[in-house]
Amino acid sequence: MFWKRSGQFPGFIDPQGDQRILLIKLTSLGDVIHALPVASRLKTTFPRIKLFWVVEDRCASILEAHPLLEGVVVYPRKKIQALLARKAWGEAWREVGRLRRVLRDLRLDLSIDLQGLAKSGLMALLAGAPRRLGCTGLKEFSYWISQQVPEGEGLHAVDRNLKVAEFLGCPPGLPDFQLGLRAEEKAWADDFLRIQGLMEGKKIIGMQVGASLPQKCWPLEKWGGLLERLSSMEDVQVVLLGDAQDRERFQGKVPISGPGLIDSLGRLSLRHLAAVMERCRLVVGADTGPLHLAVALGVPVVGLYGPDDPRYTGPYGSFHRIHYRPPACSPCYKQPTCQGRYDCLQAIEPEEVLESIRAILKSDVRGPLPGERPR
Repeated sequence: MFWKRSGQFPGFIDPQGDQRILLIKLTSLGDVIHALPVASRLKTTFPRIKLFWVVEDRCASILEAHPLLEGVVVYPRKKIQALLARKAWGEAWREVGRLRRVLRDLRLDLSIDLQGLAKSGLMALLAGAPRRLGCTGLKEFSYWISQQVPEGEGLHAVDRNLKVAEFLGCPPGLPDFQLGLRAEEKAWADDFLRIQGLMEGKKIIGMQVGASLPQKCWPLEKWGGLLERLSSMEDVQVVLLGDAQDRERFQGKVPISGPGLIDSLGRLSLRHLAAVMERCRLVVGADTGPLHLAVALGVPVVGLYGPDDPRYTGPYGSFHRIHYRPPACSPCYKQPTCQGRYDCLQAIEPEEVLESIRAILKSDVRGPLPGERPR
């Protein structure tokens, strides 16, 4: 075992050396964003190291211009799943072999598993670094592959990830989320909003209306009630954020066009979504990756939580507003027991969300206050 059970392990990374380190956080978008401060902390403490990241295809674009990474390795999960569905075992195996060669060609000194699942353990195994470290709480067979940091239980996901960096000798400090939005992406967002009718001087409220699981989605009638209330506020415009499925869900039930409303549902890439969010004064949304994307961009958010406990995976920082009225069955995570009623989210009313929006609009808060726990 290459660490000490308590304290830090500051000796492996030489401050004057150029070790090659792989960060493993494959998915989901929110989880990847929660891991971003690890890259910043490591690179700040050890500026000569070479950092790489392996990530699933669906989240890869968010890392493609990251200023601190030497390279991003994409795990082609969709392609491999399609091959397995066709029972093309040989082709799937060859795809895994290609991924292994790409990872081995990096000539890594250390891999850091920040996911702690079987699939991330497999990435560590394929990468073949002589030293393999993982965050606390490694699950499935990942704890057979990587040594587990003994600290971090009971912390917010951002703080839990940073415990790994501290274990390697990085000092504690404020987390730094870096995304590396390009100038042309920001210019694209400006043009998009102007073409869609953004009026000069208006404050933009982003509404991230969807989520990956139905039990995380605020009910349609609640969104409709909030939009109706916001329509009477003359100094704001609302931009609807979400994918094509959200458009289908809203179509004919909740207005997605009209005065003061910009419809971007299903029209933005992940990086264009980030660029549009950066223009927002605040973002309202459920427990979903794009909400954490807004946080990483320094945009205040109003989070609508039910199945998950925001103390551990909620918006990071105390300047956000979180609505969480858990019944006895919450948190249920991915196994709701309410037969589709989703009582936890039904309990959140448009009027209280509107009050949170007004409070943020009246404040001068803009930008994250790192190091603080979510409320």
